[in-house]
Amino acid sequence: MLNNYSSRLHIKNMISIFLLLIVDIAAYFVSFILAYFTRMFIDDIFHITPLMFSLKHLVITLWWVPAIFIVMIAYKNLYTLKKPFWHESRRLILSCFFTLLIVLSIVSLGKMSNYVSRLFLIILFIYMVIFVTLFRYIMKTKVLNKRFFAESLVIIGCSNYLDNVKNSIIRENGLCFYVVGVVLTDTPDNYTGSQKVLGNIKDIEKIIAEYNISSAVVIKNEIDKSFENVLNNLQIKLNKLLIVLDSQGIGFSNTEAVQLLQTGLNYLQINNNFKSLLNSIVKRCSDIILSIIMLPFLMVIIIIIAVLIKATSRGSVFYGHTRVGRNGKTFKVLKFRSMYQDADERLREILKNNEEARHEWNTYYKLKNDPRITKVGRFLRKSSLDELPQIFNVLKGDMSFVGPRPVIQDELDKYYRELSSYYYMVRPGITGLWQISGRNELNYDERVAKDAWYVLNWSIWLDIVILFKTPGVVFKKKGAY
Repeated sequence: MLNNYSSRLHIKNMISIFLLLIVDIAAYFVSFILAYFTRMFIDDIFHITPLMFSLKHLVITLWWVPAIFIVMIAYKNLYTLKKPFWHESRRLILSCFFTLLIVLSIVSLGKMSNYVSRLFLIILFIYMVIFVTLFRYIMKTKVLNKRFFAESLVIIGCSNYLDNVKNSIIRENGLCFYVVGVVLTDTPDNYTGSQKVLGNIKDIEKIIAEYNISSAVVIKNEIDKSFENVLNNLQIKLNKLLIVLDSQGIGFSNTEAVQLLQTGLNYLQINNNFKSLLNSIVKRCSDIILSIIMLPFLMVIIIIIAVLIKATSRGSVFYGHTRVGRNGKTFKVLKFRSMYQDADERLREILKNNEEARHEWNTYYKLKNDPRITKVGRFLRKSSLDELPQIFNVLKGDMSFVGPRPVIQDELDKYYRELSSYYYMVRPGITGLWQISGRNELNYDERVAKDAWYVLNWSIWLDIVILFKTPGVVFKKKGAY
């Protein structure tokens, strides 16, 4: 029976690879057609050197470009690798980028510049990044994540953590797993979760055969020396063995797994990316370039909002509040004024007379129904437009586009405490992990944990992911007030 199941699983995997291949080819040709007409449009507007050949002729002439593209995706193991969407999309973008470099090199060395437009190839690359990622996301979440294609998974561990692990894995559609049940390392009486209990760890081999299990998750702190043989045996019998480290506060994103060959010692090397001078320069240059690109467009919105504020309430258009920045340096964070001029007096009166409001303020450092906020200010806060002037803080160097939420010293002393050192390492951000994770729906301890996690796991790619997720969160207005 196990052999039959293995054969069916192999066929399913082959179908999955075929479907992904079809999706990649479709995304390439959609990108190719759009790049062709975009290049024609640019020629009409700017009167640059026109394309010499028809779309059909270019498709036939450049037949080798999609071949290189498919090889690069296969080289990155993207037909067999199953990872969360944002991890996979990074590899996809790199595959597209290396495809562009190879194609440009062939065009230059082969002296093909007379009939292959470099601008067309660059536009093609931009479209490929968009459509290959989009098409694959749809295929993974709408087709390959269904039970027919997904791999059967069992979760092994102690009762009190199993459901948390299960929920975390199921939320990541790109992993393409479905949970068959749990295997306990303690007594069944201790488990009160929702998953089916398949048995105890001592019966794991029988459970794998009976339920046709292809993958397993083992919670790390359940492993002792006597369990190592079981793990080694599992690795042989299963397609995948996932080890979950019950250490969410540690920054594992910037780690390297190393094994010493002579002794067999395993260790994780955790890198501090913020200590790298090159990373700091790249992050700062990215902030400056993005600010310069966005500023002309934002100035129109800034002027319109300024007129609305001035026309509906007395006081200045902008509001500067002292916050703590990198290395403990204080600065004035700029916002559109969203409150009445006597806001401080109103707050003192509210906290003095309203116990419920006082508790809410102490928990979130904000009030959901804040009477200090003007009508225009309430809209600005809901839409996060009140933070647009912070682009000037970014240009000045006090802030970054992505980073921890800028706070006052009292918040650091009261809530961050020993975690303040993480905050001091980086520039505060206009957006950040807290903002895309629920904003004001999170209590303060959760905010601090998000900020600390961001610093420990920081990478340029993490900043890109947060920036891409921010517009969706702003549009939904989740947790904004």
